[in-house]
Amino acid sequence: MTTSDLINSSLQSLARTKARSAMTMFGIVIGVMSVIMVLSIGEAAQRYILGQISSFGSDVIFIMNGPDTTSSGQPSPFMKESITDRDVKQMQLLPWVTVVAGRLVSSDTVVAQGISTSASIVGTMPDELKLADIHVQSGTFFTQSSVDSHSREVVLGYDVAQAGFGAENPIGKTIKINSVGFRVVGVMQKAGSKGFTNIDKQVFMPVTSALDLYNKKYITYLEVKTNITNLNEAKQRIAVFMRERHNIDNPTGVLAKDDFHIQTQEDLIKTTSTITDILQILLTSIAAISLLVGGIGIMNIMYVSVTERIKEIGLRKSIGAHKKDILRQFIVEAVVLTILGGMIGIALGILFSWTGIQIINNLQGGWSYAISWNGVFLGLSVSAAIGLLFGYFPARKAAGLNPIDALRKE
Repeated sequence: MTTSDLINSSLQSLARTKARSAMTMFGIVIGVMSVIMVLSIGEAAQRYILGQISSFGSDVIFIMNGPDTTSSGQPSPFMKESITDRDVKQMQLLPWVTVVAGRLVSSDTVVAQGISTSASIVGTMPDELKLADIHVQSGTFFTQSSVDSHSREVVLGYDVAQAGFGAENPIGKTIKINSVGFRVVGVMQKAGSKGFTNIDKQVFMPVTSALDLYNKKYITYLEVKTNITNLNEAKQRIAVFMRERHNIDNPTGVLAKDDFHIQTQEDLIKTTSTITDILQILLTSIAAISLLVGGIGIMNIMYVSVTERIKEIGLRKSIGAHKKDILRQFIVEAVVLTILGGMIGIALGILFSWTGIQIINNLQGGWSYAISWNGVFLGLSVSAAIGLLFGYFPARKAAGLNPIDALRKE
């Protein structure tokens, strides 16, 4: 028999047992669909995360609390806080530092005219506007003198201003955060999400005022821009400066000995890519288990098919069919069954992953969808491989039947 004859024969055989064939394919369909969904949504998540990181700016350097433990492979569950606003003041005096802002970030409830609104409270400095590339719509942003004097001034994000004051001008009005009154000096332009946060739902205040508000000594992190074109050199200079400020004796530059760590956009992208790749491999492996289960189901059904068709096999062999012909016939049936299941699984996987990403995008904008061709290739290739692997043993049993014994079988 030619290949086309074998395929036609396989399709006719599957059509005779539609319900059983459909149930047999179900495991393959679920497995392939799961793999497609995991890879597609995983790729979309990775693009979203990398896009958010890119919004920080490629020339921004982050200085964060706690040592860098990635090189030692022994991350600590406790982060040692060490960065203060005094570090920021001294860094502002460095001739090679062009922009710097210390940030303290917290979540809290803002009360304006009796209306409570959840917001992200950002204690920062005037250079925040340059670092985040955001702009004031009305009023002004607070100044360095406001930071130095611990002034209780705030600049509201667009959504926070709308929620608390509506069409009314909030400039000069008072809001309360953690039962402490703050005077509104400005309202930001609508900006949307940047760097995993919604700018419109933030409230900006002097970092010193935020430290006072939450009775804290240390800030969350520093953002720095320098006039040094080589970021690695800039990172080294910042590390030397911070070690001198914190009296750390670390002449060899062992990162685990520092009480801070420094990262750039490139560092964040590398770390994030590694994490998301590992998660995708893990989730794909879990989804692939259903493919294995589907393959076992196909093997069992093919064994049943061999048992039911013993007389047919005996008749074919008695009129000249060779052992390899019978072997090919049952292997092709198994492969056709798995490929059909794989194609249905790919179609459903594309449909459901697209639907899922649209739902996610409605809840949090910035997500985009693209077909995971790696998933499509994996789905088809694994389906065919499962058909060959799990279809071989029943096919070998069928090919090994004695034609006389097969014809006598009742």
